[in-house]
Amino acid sequence: MKVRQEVQNFAYEMEKRLQAHDDRQGWENEPDVYLYDLLVSKVEKLGVTDFSDREAHLKLTTDIANFAMMLNDNMHRKESEHDNH
Repeated sequence: MKVRQEVQNFAYEMEKRLQAHDDRQGWENEPDVYLYDLLVSKVEKLGVTDFSDREAHLKLTTDIANFAMMLNDNMHRKESEHDNH
């Protein structure tokens, strides 16, 4: 499968934001509701952010994607653990 350049660029931004927080614990043991609440709070902030504020806009959209990825990753891990039992 060929990954679109736009997706590669966004994934790079996501990874850069994740690495900036490597001093924190991972998301693997966080409750889904906590990650969901963080995602929603970032969406709400995006809704009141001036779209001319490029840096804030890019940071928020990347954070939103990362929280969605974390929820997705945890779901896949739980399914995998369930299938292996």
